[in-house]
Amino acid sequence: MSEEHSIETVGSPLTREDLLRKGAAAGIGIGALGLLRAADGLAATEGSELKRGGTFRIGVSGGSDKEYIDAQNSVLDPDAARLAALFETLVYYDSNYKLRPGLATSMTSKDAKTWTIRLRKGVEFHNGKTFDADDVVFSIRRMLNKSLSLYATAQLNGLKAQNVRKVDKWTVRLTLDQANSVLPDAFGQYFMGMVQPGYKSTHQGGKQIGTGPYTFLNFTPGNRSSFKRNPNYWRHGQPYFDEILILDINDDNARVNALLGNQVDAITAMPTAQIAAAKSRGYKILNSAGGGWVPITMAVDQAPFTDVRVRQAMRLIPNRPQMVNIAFAGYGHAGNDVYSPLDACYTPGEFAQRHQDIAQAKSLLAAAGMSGLKIDLNTTNGRAGQVECAQVFAQQAKAAGVTVNVRNLDATTFYGNNYLKYTFATDYWGTRNYLNQVAAGSISNAPYNETHWNNPQFNKLYTQALKTANVKKRCAIVHEMQKIEYQTGGYIVWGFYNLIDAYSPKVAGLRPAKGTLPLGSYGNSFRTISFK
Repeated sequence: MSEEHSIETVGSPLTREDLLRKGAAAGIGIGALGLLRAADGLAATEGSELKRGGTFRIGVSGGSDKEYIDAQNSVLDPDAARLAALFETLVYYDSNYKLRPGLATSMTSKDAKTWTIRLRKGVEFHNGKTFDADDVVFSIRRMLNKSLSLYATAQLNGLKAQNVRKVDKWTVRLTLDQANSVLPDAFGQYFMGMVQPGYKSTHQGGKQIGTGPYTFLNFTPGNRSSFKRNPNYWRHGQPYFDEILILDINDDNARVNALLGNQVDAITAMPTAQIAAAKSRGYKILNSAGGGWVPITMAVDQAPFTDVRVRQAMRLIPNRPQMVNIAFAGYGHAGNDVYSPLDACYTPGEFAQRHQDIAQAKSLLAAAGMSGLKIDLNTTNGRAGQVECAQVFAQQAKAAGVTVNVRNLDATTFYGNNYLKYTFATDYWGTRNYLNQVAAGSISNAPYNETHWNNPQFNKLYTQALKTANVKKRCAIVHEMQKIEYQTGGYIVWGFYNLIDAYSPKVAGLRPAKGTLPLGSYGNSFRTISFK
């Protein structure tokens, strides 16, 4: 089996069943825990610091009173935090953004069209039901239900519900209409959670039962949610906390004050301006360099951005290193209007780096009849740097004769009925490989196509790339896609941010991670962290 067609079991953690079987055969007892921790990315020396008990309280930015819990849908950071605690995926991304086996021990294919998923035995749901193929079949078919408007749906293009079949209790087979050489990448994303038949979201009045390290206690949209330790969790010895309390705290100052006032034990999206003050009081900073980005979005089907010259001009306005220094306080690096920097096909040297060119921006605007352009730029405090980049862009645009009115909206309003309809806005995305990011936000039917991008050649190349198993050939196609977006797309990808979080010195086990989720992927779903 070629490497690009499979995700195998190398390095996968031991289950409770594995330990019992291996212990009987080889006398392995408590010493097996050291192997488990190493597999989960914890240094062996950290083991002595990990203690059981206590309630871990985390303040998360980006909440809204329109929130709900759905194992297969997520928009904001608190959504992701809840999914991390409750649900699990077939495969997952480790701290270096490499796929590892999760609820599946392997995903294999000979042609990238027919995929065989072999499941891990000895896993239970929170209500005691054994996890098996029936759950996977239901979960994937639910993901494919377009009427539910799930984030997960777009990741499974080419798969129909009737072609998700149970082979036996521990095996599922997927037969796609067309080859998808990066299908395991899709199943590794945190919103592809496995659930039981009949599962419904909180919005639908359903119970939230998963296989994750914590079980559901309560949930108040836009405010808080809490979870308790799963005593029958399949990763032996984990998790460590008795309970998890997730608090929505959108205001930066309020979130920092909650940490410094010992009202929470950790916060996401630490404002960089307050890092030094927090350090001086003994608090720890978690600096994770990944592939997250805070784009400025231009709706290509709405004036003035229907004219490609206006889009090109806007991309020449920002001084990108300056924006990184101000909006991210230097905790990041400049972008070049191409996303997914951790993807194997990402080659930043492929295109000339865009620099601020006010003269050329003015010339393009004049040619488009848009000299003296005035426009609203909608933003919100969903991610550190999101508001700041809008403010910096507005200042820099003045030199090009463009008046930008920054509209700083609260999260509930920004992510309300007008979300994805704005002519000009900011947003944020986490780390994701290129073709999966395209499925989420750039093909014509993507659920979060915020630039309203619909380029027939781009869509055709996307389908071709999915069919191409050879990595070198697939990357050549991806480069053509990137070139189209680089030249005519609606994103200003001015920089990539580091995830900057903060936590109390009494918390042990946190490590930087290159993935999408803050706080080292929430401490591997809150399962490999504890109090000292």
